Amino acid sequence: MADFFDYLKWRGDLSFSASEFNDIDALIFCQLSYANFEGLVPKTFDKSISLKALAKKFKEDPNFSKRVKLGLVINPKTIDLLFAAAESERFSAARLCGLKNVYNEEAGEQFYAMTVILPNLIFVAFRGTDDTITGWKEDFNLAFDEAVPAQTDALAYLENLKTELKAEKFSVGGHSKGGNLAIYSSAHFSNQNAIESVYNFDGPGFLEKELKKENFLCIKPKIRTFYPDFSIVGMLFHHFEDFTVVQNSQKFIMQHDPFSWQILGNRFEIQAKLSDGSKFLYKIFNSWFEKLTKQERTEFISTLFNAIESSNVKDFSSFAEHLGRNLIRVLKAFDSNDKSIKKSVRNIITEFLKTTGEAFGESLMENSSYKNLTESVTKKRPSLKDQISNL
Repeated sequence: MADFFDYLKWRGDLSFSASEFNDIDALIFCQLSYANFEGLVPKTFDKSISLKALAKKFKEDPNFSKRVKLGLVINPKTIDLLFAAAESERFSAARLCGLKNVYNEEAGEQFYAMTVILPNLIFVAFRGTDDTITGWKEDFNLAFDEAVPAQTDALAYLENLKTELKAEKFSVGGHSKGGNLAIYSSAHFSNQNAIESVYNFDGPGFLEKELKKENFLCIKPKIRTFYPDFSIVGMLFHHFEDFTVVQNSQKFIMQHDPFSWQILGNRFEIQAKLSDGSKFLYKIFNSWFEKLTKQERTEFISTLFNAIESSNVKDFSSFAEHLGRNLIRVLKAFDSNDKSIKKSVRNIITEFLKTTGEAFGESLMENSSYKNLTESVTKKRPSLKDQISNL
């Protein structure tokens, strides 16, 4: 099975002039956006730095030990990918600029974007959800009609790029929430003709009524969406029916990690359809969630994240240090919630576990990249299914 590093061995010696920009290249830049380039990549568009020079500055930075800590949910191989790409003929000369990093806990926003300048191509990479609780809460707020702060900033970023860089043509992309931001900002951009492609790598969707609006329908032909066969994040809310399913070396939730996406040559290895578990999640979650009133949605999200935040943690790495105790706190928080919501939550998770089996949790614990999570959940305890049944 082949991954990013195999791709760099196969295609890394070919410049973008010799072999045109492809889907794998887009995902690599989106993954690199998870790295902490604050203070290393220029914030403006009139200055830039090559990826090779950036990797050198990154490695020599006095705060290197802090920069390489990406949290629980981001694969630490991202830093290895940075160094490997920077040494390749293909990626070394790519120039990065326009870094924008926003984290505002009070406003509930987590946003990060950077622009990559290549021969005959400009690519904007939006970071997906990182390790912060604020970032994940903003994901759930996508369930409302109003734009979340990151979506608003993504659109402003494209408008600023058009003005400052005077870009006549460019492409946009992102993994996880970054994919949602890429679609949203492109759909609302003042000059959709300037956008060549929109890459969505397992990003959460939109309310169904949003996708029926003219601005979304106009950008639809340019959207390239990719999901692992067991997609969870990408099945939240609604998406267009045209997408590609990528083969994966992992199981269940771990398939969200791009390092597990399978590559052959300059393309993804694909399969015909999503797994039954993924299709079930898409159907049952969205049919339930759309029946909730705006007030009920607000109550559900507030209850969930108030319980998480009551653990006095800022990120999921800290949350996972006492995962068992913290999960119980979250589950019990729904005891005081509306009975209909409480029952719906219980039924969804119970049915989901029946469909996917206990392997969902087992695969999570077996993954070596998440040792902190593994250590915190291996202690003997009642099964998650039993805990849910007791809600």
